[in-house]
Amino acid sequence: MEDLVQWFTGLVIWQYRSLIIRGLTVSIHVTIISMIASLIIGLFIAFLRLGRSRITDALATAYIEIGRNTPILVTLLWTTYVLPPLLGIRIPNYWTAVIALVLQTSGYLAETFRSGIEAVDKGQTIASQALGMDYFLMMRRIILPQAFRKSVPDVINNIVVLFKTSTLVSIVAVPDLMYQASRLVSQLFKPVEVYSSVALIYIVIVFVLSAFTRKIQLRYQMRERGETVATVKVPRI
Repeated sequence: MEDLVQWFTGLVIWQYRSLIIRGLTVSIHVTIISMIASLIIGLFIAFLRLGRSRITDALATAYIEIGRNTPILVTLLWTTYVLPPLLGIRIPNYWTAVIALVLQTSGYLAETFRSGIEAVDKGQTIASQALGMDYFLMMRRIILPQAFRKSVPDVINNIVVLFKTSTLVSIVAVPDLMYQASRLVSQLFKPVEVYSSVALIYIVIVFVLSAFTRKIQLRYQMRERGETVATVKVPRI
């Protein structure tokens, strides 16, 4: 046991744990902020897609296609080195990285929310209108709660993908976990130990998130099956 403790405390990852924790904290912050912004923007874009105006539908579709079809590395470099000069303002690299992640993730979430809203039975809309509800009240109390419930598994899956994608922000000098790992490698010349340790950290975190995602998906699939069975009337013989 003592040999194991000595071996662990001798690892590079343990000796420089404060730096690793600092980088991991930045990675988590970037993921959380990007996800919150993506949820809000994605829902807004989904409403534009569902609207009756062809102009807003075309703009929303263009936003989704650009966000989803542009490689994240290209988007990241564009928001960092092109967007600030175009706007004539200085934007910290941390926020240009967040903007890039939001542009891509919100495009996927917009389609997730749109499909979730469209999956709600049309009878719910008719019943809400029959009760005298206006559009916003109907969406807030009837349609959106059901749409969100149907979208939860895909939203959680997007969180996992976003966390893995956030490793690229180190390219624009955002001090996340990969950036701190690269600093350690340049100082210690131990790429095998450092990168292997960082890879293990990512594997553990992503494994836990993926397991949580599978559990949520299974739960919602069972709930959907239960609701479907409940609505089926078995004829009497």
